[in-house]
Amino acid sequence: MKDGNPQAYLKAAEKYVEEMFTGPKAGLRPLYDKLLALGLKLGKDVKACPCKTIVPLYRKHVFAQIKPTTQTRIDFGLALGKMKTPKRLIDTGGFAKKDRITHRIPVTKLAEIDDEVKRWLKTAYELDA
Repeated sequence: MKDGNPQAYLKAAEKYVEEMFTGPKAGLRPLYDKLLALGLKLGKDVKACPCKTIVPLYRKHVFAQIKPTTQTRIDFGLALGKMKTPKRLIDTGGFAKKDRITHRIPVTKLAEIDDEVKRWLKTAYELDA
């Protein structure tokens, strides 16, 4: 929360998202919108807390994050611990560094937000129960 004021934070959060997805990264906005909607749909206890460079999704802790990494790619980070994953999920080294986000899925087009992405997102959400 910005200065402990919820209204100030909400106003800043909207601005953060708008700034993240303007200019060269504007084409990433549909990817962000879809990933955010999927995360929020997992449960009433999910919260999105936009920052200047990422949008973390929380339950009790951060279980996922949406990060516009380049002008053409969002890195969709997931907190999966030391779980074995397919090659599509890139190990961030987070587990060794004691970071919450341990894996990421590069997303460059809507078609890449498929059933596998949804399953891993749900797994990350359930691990934070």
